[in-house]
Amino acid sequence: MKTSKNLFFPVITAGFIAVISVGGKTKKSPDNINNMKKNNVVGCWNLISGYLDNHGKRIDVMGLHPGGMLIFTEDLHFVVVINNPDIQNFASGDRSNGTPEEYKTAVTNSLGVYGTYTIDKNGDFLEEHVLGSTFQNMNGTRRARNEITEKVDGNKMIENLKIADEVNMNITWQRAQ
Repeated sequence: MKTSKNLFFPVITAGFIAVISVGGKTKKSPDNINNMKKNNVVGCWNLISGYLDNHGKRIDVMGLHPGGMLIFTEDLHFVVVINNPDIQNFASGDRSNGTPEEYKTAVTNSLGVYGTYTIDKNGDFLEEHVLGSTFQNMNGTRRARNEITEKVDGNKMIENLKIADEVNMNITWQRAQ
């Protein structure tokens, strides 16, 4: 069985998706939504790269060919699923009949998160609120710009999550066509 080469993945997975998951108010009237200014992050985004920068050393925590999709809705909700598509399939072909190592590899190489997010008056990302995640430690968490930033430049969005001093998760998304 091929195992993950990503030693930091279990620690970083929560950070990686927290970067991706953005939150805030959940109740918006239709009039408030229609009167909102531009939302720069709204839409569907495909993951094109994600890596940990650990004191200048790049670590590909999602493997060399990361997979994932992030959707920001106009009513300020999000959903994200990421995975490492290069891991080996379960030998049994049945997800309810895996080995302990297969389960560990599956959990440390995938993550799903949903919640709400807020934007500032310019339509830029402001903060996140995770309502639920396949990593239960993320449930109910909030992160603001001092921990997470997102910059949209054309059809790309660069996200950065501060994990610790000189340790950051860097993620690049491309707007789906």
